[in-house]
Amino acid sequence: MKHPRLKSEPNSRLPATVMGCTLLALPFAVRADTSFLINNTTADAFMASGSPSNPHGSNLTGLNFGGAGTLAIAPASSPDGEFDSVIRFNTAAAVSQFNTTYGAGNWTLTGLTLSLASNFGGQGEVPNNNIFNTINAGSFGIDWIANDTWVEGAGSGNGEAGYPATSEVSFNSIPGLLASGYDSLGTYAYTPPGDNIYVHYSLPLDGNLVAGASAGGDLNLYFYAADNQVSYLFNARSFSSNHPELTVTAAPVPEPASLVLLAALGGAWMFPRRKQKA
Repeated sequence: MKHPRLKSEPNSRLPATVMGCTLLALPFAVRADTSFLINNTTADAFMASGSPSNPHGSNLTGLNFGGAGTLAIAPASSPDGEFDSVIRFNTAAAVSQFNTTYGAGNWTLTGLTLSLASNFGGQGEVPNNNIFNTINAGSFGIDWIANDTWVEGAGSGNGEAGYPATSEVSFNSIPGLLASGYDSLGTYAYTPPGDNIYVHYSLPLDGNLVAGASAGGDLNLYFYAADNQVSYLFNARSFSSNHPELTVTAAPVPEPASLVLLAALGGAWMFPRRKQKA
């Protein structure tokens, strides 16, 4: 015969379970994730290694290209040489919005999406400046870099402005860019989408990347070729349109009252189970 104490168990368990399913949804359903679009960088530049096949030869290594309207990625094996790029976003406005929406310290970052577009975005397209390589699909890497002291400079893509000083970023200053520390954010595939079409890249929630974005300071990203095929041009902040963009998404952290409710309902759900085992 069943123990008398267990006769009412189905009825005693049901309210706790139903209450848990109903109330647990309430604290989290009223607040959805919030996204903030940073629609341009605060600084950017491309850096070129130069090549005997390049119209400006190998002297591109000491030049600054911070004032150019484009950024570029290409491997050292490219006909016109290697191109790396660096960009800086500032997240102060995003943090201000999240603090207003959720309260300071009551939110956490849940996503970072980088969006890039180019007016030379078609496979096999030839840029109108012959220092650049023909557009081609391939893979590229992105690093978060700790260095936020590099100077964009005013050099253009025509190669006429040289800035050998270490304060203005060039191919020669890449070792200094990385010396302060960096984290790999992964390798990404580039398939040319066509002219002036954004391509979106979801960045990982790397600890240093998230910490920098959450603090409302500068985020510095370094771009480089990850194979011997890629030739990627994307618009710089000084171009007339389709600037680099970063979408920052945040969600509220569980409030203490919600955590207490979760613990209480969990206990209410477990108590009848213990009785059943007894």
